[in-house]
Order: sequence, then C-alpha cells, then structure tokens
Amino acid sequence: MTALLALDPASLLTLALLVWVFSGIICGLLAGAAKLSSLISGAGSMVASVAVIIAAIQMVNSGAPVTLTLPVLPYRASFSPLNALLLLAMSVTALFSSLYACAWLANARPRQRARTGLLCNLLLAALTAAAISANAAELILMMEMAALCAYFMIVQADDVKSRRAGLNQFLSGRLGTLCLILAFALLHHASGSLDFEVLRHTTFTPGIRSLAFLLALAGFGLYAGIIPLHAWVPQSHSSAPAHAAALFSSALMKIGIIGIVKVGLDLLGAPPLWWGLMVLLLAILTAFIGGLYALMEHDIRRLLAYHTLENVGIILLGIGGAMVGVALNLPLLASLALLAGLFHLFNHGLFKTALFLGAGEIEMQTGIKDMEKLGGIARLMPWTAVSMLIALMSMAALPPLNGFASEWLLYQSLFQLSAGHVFIARLLGPLLAVGLALTGALALMCIAKVFGVTFLGTPRSPAAADATPAPRLMTLSSVLLALLCVVFGVASPWLIPHFSAVAASVLNVPVLQAAGHGAAFSATSAVSAPMVAILLLGMPLLPWIAATVLRGSRLPNRSRGDAWACGYGHSADMVVTATGFAQPLRVMFAPLYRLRQHMTPAPLVAALHRGWLGAFCRRLAFIELAVLLVVAFA
Repeated sequence: MTALLALDPASLLTLALLVWVFSGIICGLLAGAAKLSSLISGAGSMVASVAVIIAAIQMVNSGAPVTLTLPVLPYRASFSPLNALLLLAMSVTALFSSLYACAWLANARPRQRARTGLLCNLLLAALTAAAISANAAELILMMEMAALCAYFMIVQADDVKSRRAGLNQFLSGRLGTLCLILAFALLHHASGSLDFEVLRHTTFTPGIRSLAFLLALAGFGLYAGIIPLHAWVPQSHSSAPAHAAALFSSALMKIGIIGIVKVGLDLLGAPPLWWGLMVLLLAILTAFIGGLYALMEHDIRRLLAYHTLENVGIILLGIGGAMVGVALNLPLLASLALLAGLFHLFNHGLFKTALFLGAGEIEMQTGIKDMEKLGGIARLMPWTAVSMLIALMSMAALPPLNGFASEWLLYQSLFQLSAGHVFIARLLGPLLAVGLALTGALALMCIAKVFGVTFLGTPRSPAAADATPAPRLMTLSSVLLALLCVVFGVASPWLIPHFSAVAASVLNVPVLQAAGHGAAFSATSAVSAPMVAILLLGMPLLPWIAATVLRGSRLPNRSRGDAWACGYGHSADMVVTATGFAQPLRVMFAPLYRLRQHMTPAPLVAALHRGWLGAFCRRLAFIELAVLLVVAFA
C-alpha cells in the first residue's frame, strides 16, 4: 500500500489503473442511485486521469526509457517519452470526458448507467495499460480488451444502426488483432521473443521486416481508421455516448497511430524508402477522403468522425515524412515531420473532444443529431456555441489556435521534403503540401456548414426552438477544452521543444537546434517565442481593432431583426440547409462519392448484416471479454 502512495510514475499509473477498475465496478453495482454512482464513476475517472497526467509529465522530463514491473500489479511496463506522450494525450481528454460523464450518467437509465460507467472506465484502464506495454502480448491483449469495451458501448442503444456499427467494429477489430498476431508471431519466430527491447536489438532479414511491417500497418491501421480500413469509424462514433465517442477519437484510434510509429521507426530499425512513401500516400488519401465525406454528413457526430479520419491522415503525413527522412538520411526532415505528427496527435485530442462533447450537449438538450432539424442554437446555448466555434476553428487550423501550430510545422516538414536530393521526394513534397491545403479548405467549409446550419438562423424544429443550456458540468467540460485549444496555440513556441525532445528520443537524434530557443522550425525560419505569441494573438484581433477605429460615427450600430429576403417575409424554409450547402461538392466529386457504393455493394452488406451473425458476434464478444478480464486479473 505504501508503494501506491509514492509519487513516482509506476505508483501513479498503478493507482490510476486500480481507481478506474474499482470506480467502474462500484458504479455498476450502485447504478440505481443515480447521483452517487455517476459521481463515483466520473470523479474516480478524473482522479485516475490526473494521476496519469502527473506520471506522464514526469516520464517526459526524465528522458531515459525504463522497463519495470508495476507495484502490486504483475504487469511489465515500459516508460519512455513516446509512451508518456500517448498517456498525456489520452489522459487530458479523459479528464474532461469524465467531467462530462458525471452529468451524463446522472441523467441516463440505470441499466445504461451501469454499463457505460463500467465499460468507459475499463476502456481507459485497458488503453493506459496498452500505452505502457513492454511486449507485444500485453499490447495485443489490452488493445483487444479496449476494442471489446468500445463494442459494447456502441451496441447498447440496440437499434438497427447501432447493431450494424457494432458488427462493423467487432469484425474490424478482430481482423486487426489477427494481423497484429501474425506480425509479431513472425518477429517472434525470427528473434525468439515478444519483448520490445529484444525486438529493438534484433537484426531481421529484409523480407521478414517488410512482411511484418505490412501486417502491423494493416492491424494498427484498422484501429486507427486509415482509409480504406475505416468502415467501423463513422457510425460507431454516432451510436456510442458522446463522451465515449470522444475517447474513441482521442485515445482508442491514437493507440493504432502510435503502434505504426513503434513498428515503422523503432522496433524494426531504419525503414526503407518505400515504407515511408506508402504511409504518405495512405495519409493523404485518408485526409482528403475523410474531409470530403465529412461534408456530406448531416449527423453531427458522423461528420466529426470523418474529420477524425482527416486528422488521422494529417498525423500520418508527419509519421510518413519522418520515415522518408530516416530512409534518406535527412535528420532535419525526420525530426521536424515526426514533431509535427506528434504535436498534432495531441492537439487533435483537445479540439475533437471539445466537439464531441458539444455535440453531446446539443443531442441531450434537443434529442436531435441531424443538423437539418437544428438552427438558432447559439442564442439558446451560448457557451456550447462558443466552445464549438473555437474547436471548429482549431480543426480548420486557424490562428491563434493549436491546430494551426501543429499544421504549420507539418507544412515546414513538407517544404523540407521538397528540398530533398531524391527525385521522388522533390515530386511528392509539393503534391502533399497542395493536398494538405485542400483538406484545410474542406475543413473551412465544414466550419461554415456545422456552425451556420446548427447554431445560426432560425430553429427548424420545435425541439431546437425549445432547447435550453446543458448541465453546468457538461458545458464546463467543453469550455475548458476550448480554452486549452487557445492556450496550446498561443503557448506553442514554449511547448514545441518538449514535443521535439520526444521525437528526438524516437529517432535517436539530437533535439532540433531551433527547438531550444522556443521554436522548432528550420534554422532559416525560427523566430523568437514572444514574437510568435504576439503575432498569433494579433492576427485575429487586428481586423476587429481596425474596423472599430476607422468606423468612427459614420455607421450606426446594426439593428437586429429578420434577415433581408428581397421584400418577402422571412421564414425558416429560406435558411441554407446542410444538403444545399454541400451540393456543389457532391456534384464536383460525384465519382469519389460513388466509389463508396461500388466498394461496398448492397448484396454484400445485406449478407454481412444478417441477424444471426450479429447475435453470434455479440455472444462471442461477451465470452472473449470475460476471458480477457480473467486473464488480466489472474
């Protein structure tokens, strides 16, 4: 017991795992007492998240990787800067999702409260254990447990869409696990061990390395939602509770991304050039298609899920760029690209969690997911509107927010790639930069669509007209996350060196020279940290200040009233709809939208979603989760 009270990372992580598990179990047992059980589950998860945050900060600052057994628990854990960054990214978003859950669980039905409180805490415990796993067996076991917890949260709504989403997620997860088992079985056959430290120091033949990489890329890619392995992602985020969907995007899918980093840059040695090129092509495909499909969605959470795919692609652009940099012996490119990918991985968790929690607030107060039936919500839920607007702006990489800071680094790395000495690098660098710019344009259109259709105009349904502000804890969770988006954007010059140190530890290279001075750009573009902060703050404020000063008394204050409708009386039917907003893109990119129908023919989908298969998978998932829990606690 004394070991648990120590403030070292091992003790803090052990404490967090135990608190997550026991608070979830107590919530399930006391589900009839709404306030007490929701408080125990939510507050317990918040305490565990804070413990993990403290442990992760200590691990990042310590620098040296360490492998040891956790106190009390017979679990071998690896403490490294990369693992610490993943823990930090997951636990910060888990903290605010748990704050949201305190209010959400109190308003849920007892059975739903018991399931969600237990499964959500088990999900976080399993993901935390997976993040610090020291060997492949632990990693696969914990990822499988997390995926099964996610499955049961998806199907608990028990409607047709949720059952289909659950089946897609179950089959995708099992296929991903199978690919990972095959990949690490191949490495075990060659090295005689599943321990990451042994694999890291084993020399594999090129054939074994490449085959293991392809299998691991498919396995981790299924968890991360890389297109075309993304079928489970959109509806799963819509069917699960909003705070669980936020954890899918900010934690579960990030495990898959970090797995690709481990295999591609750490465990198998220096990657050949074609590995990096493959990751770059998958990345730009995922980013562009994800953003394009998002604009066609009317369900807010499905739209946000597709934008998660877009951001997964953006993160992978950094990882793929780092792999190309290592293959071409360009340390500046490798460090800058991996820094950009890791920084965006963290930033994405902040703004995407704020968006999912805000969408959950709207759904709870109106009972509506379809944007077509909303409108005018900004006047009725002002704090939710402000927090979602900030998060949407961050998602579109607008200054001075955190999304801008990480994507700017990514552009810098693509410019470095364009200056490479290999023809393929000179060709791909500009093309990838243009592709990234196009995804940014799609994200800007998404801001206009989501905020304009959902929050502005007049209500298009009685439920939207009668909306009231969400419970305070829910609103507070999204507002604080939006505030963090601003803080991590303005303070990015001071934060980037810490992420640069993580990237350097993965690549075994010195920290970027410019990073030590408050910026991690190339030597020719580094500027002082105070100047960056002033510019980031001044860019959005300058137009407002100029308009205020120059207007003088020439223009009176605007009087409020109905929008001008060419002399006719204004009605809600005249307001732009989500369908009308996206119609030009639907026509322009019709072949790409039809591709989804060709890739998933109706007869195949109908055969896959027959009733007996879904019921069989649900029983199998229950048995598998029970076995995994017994193995984990044994």
